[in-house]
This record gives sequence, C-alpha cells and structure tokens, in this order.
Amino acid sequence: MAESVPERVLIYDLIADLCSFLIKSVGKDYLILYKSISGLECSRIDRYIQENTDLSLSDKGMYFPVFEPDLDREYINKLYSFKDKLYRELDRNSIIRFIQALDEAVAVLLYDEREILEEKGVSSEINTNRKETGISVFPKMRCVWSRKNRHSFSYERIDSYLKYLLVVEDMRDIEADHVFIKKGSLPLFDKTKKLNVAASPLSAKSNFDIKYHNTDNYQTFDIKYNESRMKRDNVLVWNKIKEAGEKGSELMVFPEMLGNPTMETFIREKLGSLDKEQRKQIPPLIVLPSCSMDGLNYAPVLDRYGNVLTRQCKQNPFFLKTKQGNHREYLKKNNRITIFHYPGIGRFAVMICKDFLTNEYMERIMRGFMLTMIIAPAYSTGSYDFKLSLDLCAHDDCNVIWINACAALIPGKEANFENIGYIRKRTGRNQSEEESTYRMKSCRKLFMGGCDHNCIYYDSFGSV
Repeated sequence: MAESVPERVLIYDLIADLCSFLIKSVGKDYLILYKSISGLECSRIDRYIQENTDLSLSDKGMYFPVFEPDLDREYINKLYSFKDKLYRELDRNSIIRFIQALDEAVAVLLYDEREILEEKGVSSEINTNRKETGISVFPKMRCVWSRKNRHSFSYERIDSYLKYLLVVEDMRDIEADHVFIKKGSLPLFDKTKKLNVAASPLSAKSNFDIKYHNTDNYQTFDIKYNESRMKRDNVLVWNKIKEAGEKGSELMVFPEMLGNPTMETFIREKLGSLDKEQRKQIPPLIVLPSCSMDGLNYAPVLDRYGNVLTRQCKQNPFFLKTKQGNHREYLKKNNRITIFHYPGIGRFAVMICKDFLTNEYMERIMRGFMLTMIIAPAYSTGSYDFKLSLDLCAHDDCNVIWINACAALIPGKEANFENIGYIRKRTGRNQSEEESTYRMKSCRKLFMGGCDHNCIYYDSFGSV
C-alpha cells in the first residue's frame, strides 16, 4: 500500500485487486454459480467478514457505509490482511461477498467522488492500480429504465452483484474517456425521469463533394465541403437547436457528415452570447452533425454553455462501391470512445454510423461499459441493418437514438427511407413492440424533391 494514497482510494484499489484476482484465479464462470448461493453460506461469510474487519452488517442485511473521517491505516490494514487470507484459502464465495460488502461500505464516499469527477471534465477511474490489475472502478450511475440486477444470469460481470460501483475490464484496442455530467444539468429529466429527445435529418442535399484517391495499391475517399453553403447550414442547425429547446427537448441529435469545418465554432459562439434566461431555452446536450476532415470524422458534443464535452471520432470506415471497386473511407487510426455518466440515465456514448453497425465493436462497447443509451448519427442508404442492431441493444436495456440523413438517399432506394430515424426504448413487459420503437417517418417531400428543411422529430423515454 502506498503511504501517499488516501485511505478511501486504497479501498477502491482493494476492490480492483479483488476483482482482478477473481477473474484471473477463480474464473468468471463462477459468477453464474454464485447467483444461487445459500442463505446459510452467506451468513457464514458475513460472520467471517465481521470477525476479521471493521465492516459491520445492519439488521436489513446490508453493510453500513463508512465515512472518510473514520478511515485510518488500522482500518485499511485489516481489510488488506483479510484479502490476503482469502487469497491463501481461495475462498471464492467469500471473495465475492467481500467485494459486495466493500461496495456497500463506500456508498457515501462515492457521492463526494462523483462531485470530484464532475469538476474534472474528462475523468479516469477512481482506483490507482489499473495498470497492475487491468480493472477500472467508477461510481455506478443508476438508470431508471434498466431492469434490476440485469445481466446477472446472462453476463459474467462482477458488478451485476454490486449496487454502487461499475467495474470495467481493460479492452484490447479501446481506450475510454469518461465524462461525468454535473447533476442537475438535465432538470426536466431529474424531475420527471423522462428524457425529451429531438432529432433532425437536416437536409435532402449533401453539402460536400466526394474525392477519390488511389495510393499504395488501396482505394480511398474523403470529402470536401462546399464553402458557399457553410453559413446557411450553420444557421439551419442553430435554428433547429433553438426550436428543439423551446419544445422542451434536453437532447438534440443531428446526422453524420452534414457538419462543416466552421459549424462547431459558429454554434459555440451563438451559445456563448446567450443570457441566463435565453440559455434555459437551449437543450442541455447537443450532438452536432459530424464533420469529416483530415482523416477524422467526428461529432462534437456540446452543452448549452458552448463547452465541448467531446469530439467523438468514427473508428470503423464505410466502403463506397464504384465502377472501379470499393473505396474505403479515409480515417486515421483512433480507438478512443467517450462514455458519459449521468444519474438516472446511466451511461451513454455516441457511435457514428458504421461504428454502430459493426456489431462486434458495438457490443464490446455496450457490454463492456454497461451502456444504457447509444446515440447513432448516420449517413446511410437505408435503415434495415440499423433496425437489427437496435434489437440487439434492446436485450441489454440499452435505448438507442438513430437519425439518418435524407441527403444519403440514392434514386431507386426510396423504399429504404420509409423511416429516417428510430428511437428504440426499453418498455414494460406488457407494452407492445410499437410502443417500444418510435419510427421517424420520412416526409413526402423527400421523394418529390421539395425538401423545406423543417423536419424535427420529438419523443421521450424514461422510467419503466
């Protein structure tokens, strides 16, 4: 134990160490078996924990929370000594129950921890031993539409048995930034437990030209934005943001590709010029249309103050078929994903188009971070594959907001554009499939060449 590490952090390190030992030495298959632990065995372990540590159990069968002023080296040393004892005995039942006890013990500490994380902007895990353990520990944000103890039968996750902590194992080729959005940032959701969402496909005409390249025996493409349209598009996006806010939306989502190199600055300046009352009429979270330039296809995520919470980059390229063969979307290597945390919503991320359709990638992110919402901006020639991915997410209680760009319509593919977006939400067991999926029907003018750029779709989802 490092002498300079605060006692509360040493507990987080202990939890990470226990989780790592459980995975490497006991095996994750055992987590399914633990679901059927007997009351007699659980009582034995609780007595064992209390005999060897200063943790104490309430009459309701939960461990009392510990407060930071009560922590000292003697308290911590007992915990670590008990850990060593369990390792020597390889008492796997007691290891899991000990992790549960520590999870309940740090419940109050995590309130202060969350406030610290909210002030950091981009945060990392609250334990210091990720490099040694391969484990990241975070405060777990409750989600109002997730089933209680979800995945404890379906997935081998230790935090399926925890109430207050999220335990994330390192994932090969994926690095995560964590943004803890300040509590109170979504006041309507906080009050109603319903998240009001707006989405707009923007325009039926692309604002860029495609440039094809052939280098090193590979064919790629990138895009060049039309400078003459930038100002008009920026104003269009700004007006839709204002309209959505006036309708009470707290999340505004735009499609892929229809941004431009000047849009983020334009919108940020507009947001920065608002007074306090005007700002209340703006959605707290805005996912701007992605902008593709210099090998990055990224969607800026802003708050209503104009702060950039992240610029989420696309990681899986699209392939464009031409008479000369497949051309790969030119993307620089990037493996970072931003995970947003908010009480009541849980955890959510932005996955741009092909990232969401690449099921292996999408499922790794969704299940690795226990996502409860995915925002999927797209520029795609159809909706069928997206609908299949939505249904995968439904199994995990993960709501999805997918918005396409009308500008992606190819003549002859009109049937693929019956729906320009979906919101797939977790509903109660007695509700129908129709209630669980909101279909954004394309306007008739899309197929008649008369787009007037007015389309915004509204829906809400929340507590189940």
